[in-house]
Amino acid sequence: MSIQGKKEGLCRLIGITLILIGLVLSISFNYFILNNLLLYLLFILIAIPPFILSIFLKLEQDFIVKNSSKILFIIVTINVSLIITAVFFSSFLMIIFALIVSSNLLLVSCWHFSLSLYKKNKLIFIFSGLGYCIINLFLWFANFILNNLLVVILVPLLLALIGILLIIVAELSMKKKGLLNYI
Repeated sequence: MSIQGKKEGLCRLIGITLILIGLVLSISFNYFILNNLLLYLLFILIAIPPFILSIFLKLEQDFIVKNSSKILFIIVTINVSLIITAVFFSSFLMIIFALIVSSNLLLVSCWHFSLSLYKKNKLIFIFSGLGYCIINLFLWFANFILNNLLVVILVPLLLALIGILLIIVAELSMKKKGLLNYI
């Protein structure tokens, strides 16, 4: 007797792993796009806490789950103050910084909700993944014109896009077979 949906489940796990690899590469490669150590440190201070919170929520750590709204409020407060601090840089660099921060936070959200069975969370997964792809295509096009750093944006974007598509195709297949029902 075999497990139903084993192949689709494996596709979903490969998809979430590809999104995670794309996220880590995106965070790492953004130094080359920003080309400014101080802005990159601000970026790290903004992007890493939601990522760590997402990891702890996925691992269902009791303290984090019970206090997630308080922790999220603290993270948002710190992020807003860091973004206000970043305003003192040049305006073009600030636009790139805001786009990079937004795209990475969207990818964290996409990764966090990727395996959810709730319709609202699945919509967040799809729209945040779509937003990440659109912003990164814009950044890729801007970098192509400015300084030819194509691989820095393209590799994480392709990994995340392949992961998102794997999850969507697997879930559509499971839904068609009657193995997956959204709540």
